[in-house]
Amino acid sequence: MEKYEYNDLESRLSTVKGFSDLTPQEELDALVTRMRPHLRNVIGVTIGKGGVGKTTLAANLAYTLAEEQDRRSSAGKSPRPILYIELDSNGNSRNDFGIRGGEFDDNGISFYDAVTDDRPLSIVKNVRPFLDVVPSGASNADISGRVDKVSAEHGPAAFLLLALLLVQISHLYQWIIIDFSPSDKNNQRLGLAASTHLVAPVKGSDDGVLEGLGSLARLVRGVRVINPEVSIAAIGFLGFKKVKGEPTSELVNLREKIELLVANARLDPEVVISAYVREAPVLAALCRNTGMPAKELALAASGKLADPNTGVLVPRPRDENDRLVEPQRATDLADDYTHFAAAVLHQIRRRNKQLRGEA
Repeated sequence: MEKYEYNDLESRLSTVKGFSDLTPQEELDALVTRMRPHLRNVIGVTIGKGGVGKTTLAANLAYTLAEEQDRRSSAGKSPRPILYIELDSNGNSRNDFGIRGGEFDDNGISFYDAVTDDRPLSIVKNVRPFLDVVPSGASNADISGRVDKVSAEHGPAAFLLLALLLVQISHLYQWIIIDFSPSDKNNQRLGLAASTHLVAPVKGSDDGVLEGLGSLARLVRGVRVINPEVSIAAIGFLGFKKVKGEPTSELVNLREKIELLVANARLDPEVVISAYVREAPVLAALCRNTGMPAKELALAASGKLADPNTGVLVPRPRDENDRLVEPQRATDLADDYTHFAAAVLHQIRRRNKQLRGEA
């Protein structure tokens, strides 16, 4: 791992400050039209309800996409890295990738400066092979207030600050993953304005699930003026039991309810993907506590994960009762995330063809 700074970026603030509430809509539309083709590799992972495993999903999605680039490199093909950004102030992704409290953890200060004050964008390169991460943390919470002040004077263009930043580096990455929650509406709007494809994770089967999806749909409609291309690309399910590899009636019934909701919203029915991640709270907690995505935990449980610096095999992980993690259970969970990522990519590639006018 190493810290890297993107310097010599064009000013985002000067662009935003060229607008006000009195600026003709056509001028803002022209800016957005120029930006959008450069942001079609930006995937937002979000939902209108907290506590559903969003960050865990986003981290594993980023890891799986980076694995694909690693395989391309091994096959002699040209790879491009993945960039992961967490907008939430809790910064839980730092645990998921094992960088919390380390030399690269700045608690989100550099990201705040880059988004709100035209500073260089600092990233941590090679957190995993072909995976770069923007450190997050408590400073992310301060972004909202700053954007509020800018929007008071310059209107909705203020919510393009993150998009204007990513436009300048998006060509360097195969995919950019943005992880953001409903806890801060300004930060969520920044994420929605920058993203093209949304992945909405669903956990639980109470009415709050449907309300969360409805809330997200309303937020998407509300941001259309600064991002006409953003849409839900995939709705997937987390934390549901599997019996002999098949879903239980709880998930089957929930999927039917969401498919009806999607139909009523006139969305593509294929956004409700069939792949889902099984219920595995003990393994999920171990992944976060050890700083290992699910695939790494599975390799460690099987005695096959080596320390990248020393080459020494990592000790097999144990649960809170000091029992060794069962390799097959960990592998099953890792496979779920792999299948989930494949289904998401299928949907995103379909949407990109449509946006390019190829389908």
